[in-house]
Amino acid sequence: MINQSKKLLVTGAKGFIGSNTTKFFKTHGYQTYAIGHGDLSTQELQKNGIDHWRTSDVTVQALCDFNVEFDLVVHCGGSGSVGLSVVNPYSDFKKTVDGTLEVLEFIRLYSPGTHLIYPSSPAVQGEHPDSPIEESFIGKPCSPYGYHKRIAEDLCKSYSEKFGIKVSVLRLFTVYGIGLKKQILWDAVAKILNGTEAVEFYGSGNETRDFIHIDDVVKIFFELQRQIKSFEVVNGGTGIKRTISEVVEMVRKFIDRDVMIKFDNQVAIGNPIYYWASQVKLKKLIELHYMDFENELEKYVIWAAGEKN
Repeated sequence: MINQSKKLLVTGAKGFIGSNTTKFFKTHGYQTYAIGHGDLSTQELQKNGIDHWRTSDVTVQALCDFNVEFDLVVHCGGSGSVGLSVVNPYSDFKKTVDGTLEVLEFIRLYSPGTHLIYPSSPAVQGEHPDSPIEESFIGKPCSPYGYHKRIAEDLCKSYSEKFGIKVSVLRLFTVYGIGLKKQILWDAVAKILNGTEAVEFYGSGNETRDFIHIDDVVKIFFELQRQIKSFEVVNGGTGIKRTISEVVEMVRKFIDRDVMIKFDNQVAIGNPIYYWASQVKLKKLIELHYMDFENELEKYVIWAAGEKN
């Protein structure tokens, strides 16, 4: 049922996950508020389903300036790169940890009825055997990014336990979909399009990833804010592992280029070999029929190839 009274705030709303979140919730009748860096035109605001936009860092004061008590905050602001966290850990900490603390303080002081959804990452758990990763697994992060996400998760748990804030932490695995212009799929399209006889990729190709479509991610956001009443950590994956070599070959097939795929066998600093989500907890909370990976990957490749050309 559409409820025009519900108010959503999305931080980092110009990003891939943030912009898709505002679009989805707008179609479900929410009033959408968004904060991030840079300006958005009237057309961009309409396209992304944003009613109210503010250009700012995520701070308590900036959130107060909306003068709104929100029903839901989806905190997508922060660092999104393992590699950059290795190069500049200080900046990564400020974006991820400080930004999350600002959101929690705002909710505690000025919007205590808000449900916070925090998109996190299995990077908080680090290396894991080639088997589904359960939320309860306590590992050692491989990068500053993973450590900082873990600190942010701990802050969320602390504020939930001490101040009664409702928090859903969704550890997102490999999110993909039309509009994403980074990471392995975007890079694979570019390399294969421009390749001649052979193209080379990082790693061994045997690394596994759990790909989840952005449409499934925002549906999970929507259901979590209806299900979780205190604090919960849930995996955001499909429970299906795919090797990087398998996925790159699928991209090559859809582009239909006769190029050889090679891997350099170098170890990527900060990136675990195996990422594969356990579905046990999520299935208890939500009934979700995932987007078909092969169909959606083909759509993505067609779109990305068009963008490259």
